[in-house]
Amino acid sequence: MRTSNRTTIDLDALGGLFPHRVATATDLLSLGLPGEELAVRCRPHGPWQHVLPGILLLARTPPSRTQLVMAALRYGGPETLLTGLDALQLHGMRALPATGPVQILVNRALEPTPKVRITRTRQLPEPVLRKGFLTAPLARAAVDAARALHLRDDIRAVLTEVVRHGGVPVADLRPGLSRGSEPARQVLAELADGVRSVPQAWARAVLDDLRLPAPSWGVRLQTAEGRSLGTADAWWDELALAWQFNTPRSRTDPLAAAGAVVLHTPPTRLRQSPTAVAQDLLRAATRATDRPRPTIKTGRHRTSTRKN
Repeated sequence: MRTSNRTTIDLDALGGLFPHRVATATDLLSLGLPGEELAVRCRPHGPWQHVLPGILLLARTPPSRTQLVMAALRYGGPETLLTGLDALQLHGMRALPATGPVQILVNRALEPTPKVRITRTRQLPEPVLRKGFLTAPLARAAVDAARALHLRDDIRAVLTEVVRHGGVPVADLRPGLSRGSEPARQVLAELADGVRSVPQAWARAVLDDLRLPAPSWGVRLQTAEGRSLGTADAWWDELALAWQFNTPRSRTDPLAAAGAVVLHTPPTRLRQSPTAVAQDLLRAATRATDRPRPTIKTGRHRTSTRKN
């Protein structure tokens, strides 16, 4: 076709000019594409499609997640940052898949849309480039994700991962979550108390209603001669009772061989059957009480010993 500026446009090859084949209507009009042609190509069953208001995908296939992310960033404007679960994915965090609306961080008013969750801030943080996308820093992306989530286990999974594997200090999360939802504040308190895994948080919840002394968490154990016996996820030293929920069961258990009472609880059972697990734990504590304490020494604790 010919345009008013006498430049020939190869419409089939036009998508290659734009990253991930995502363009704004303004982009296309500025190249000389008539508005009528744009409308025709975006009709049902046409070669292009509208993804967001004013944002086009120059392809017929349904948009991929990457294309939705690019569309959301183009919709937000040049200073927009990706945040939330999609940003966490680009930072290498995998606790939750990126689904639902794409979350973006902007410093101006923007019309909401079902495909984009808009988080507004007065001052944007320094952007981080991840795989060609401008993203919010890891701590900010985690805070925005946590504030958008509703289930405590989802919030716990996200925040625990960024602290444990992303190296984010709990103090960096506190300002953004101090006025967040009650589940988010509770998870933050767990993290401040030393919880570093989702199963550990479930385990602490089981203990809340039991009349047992507070255990130590993540305790390295050894024989009287100094031979390592491994690590107990939770340890009652006066009973020589070990509770394992992060540590896989093995055929040879050095702790049990040394005389400790060892209770293994799969994480799924912690989550799905906390009452039954509490009974298992009480029975294990009774067994530990009814036998002489073996000579097992403790080493350094990996986490706080304080109980929620």
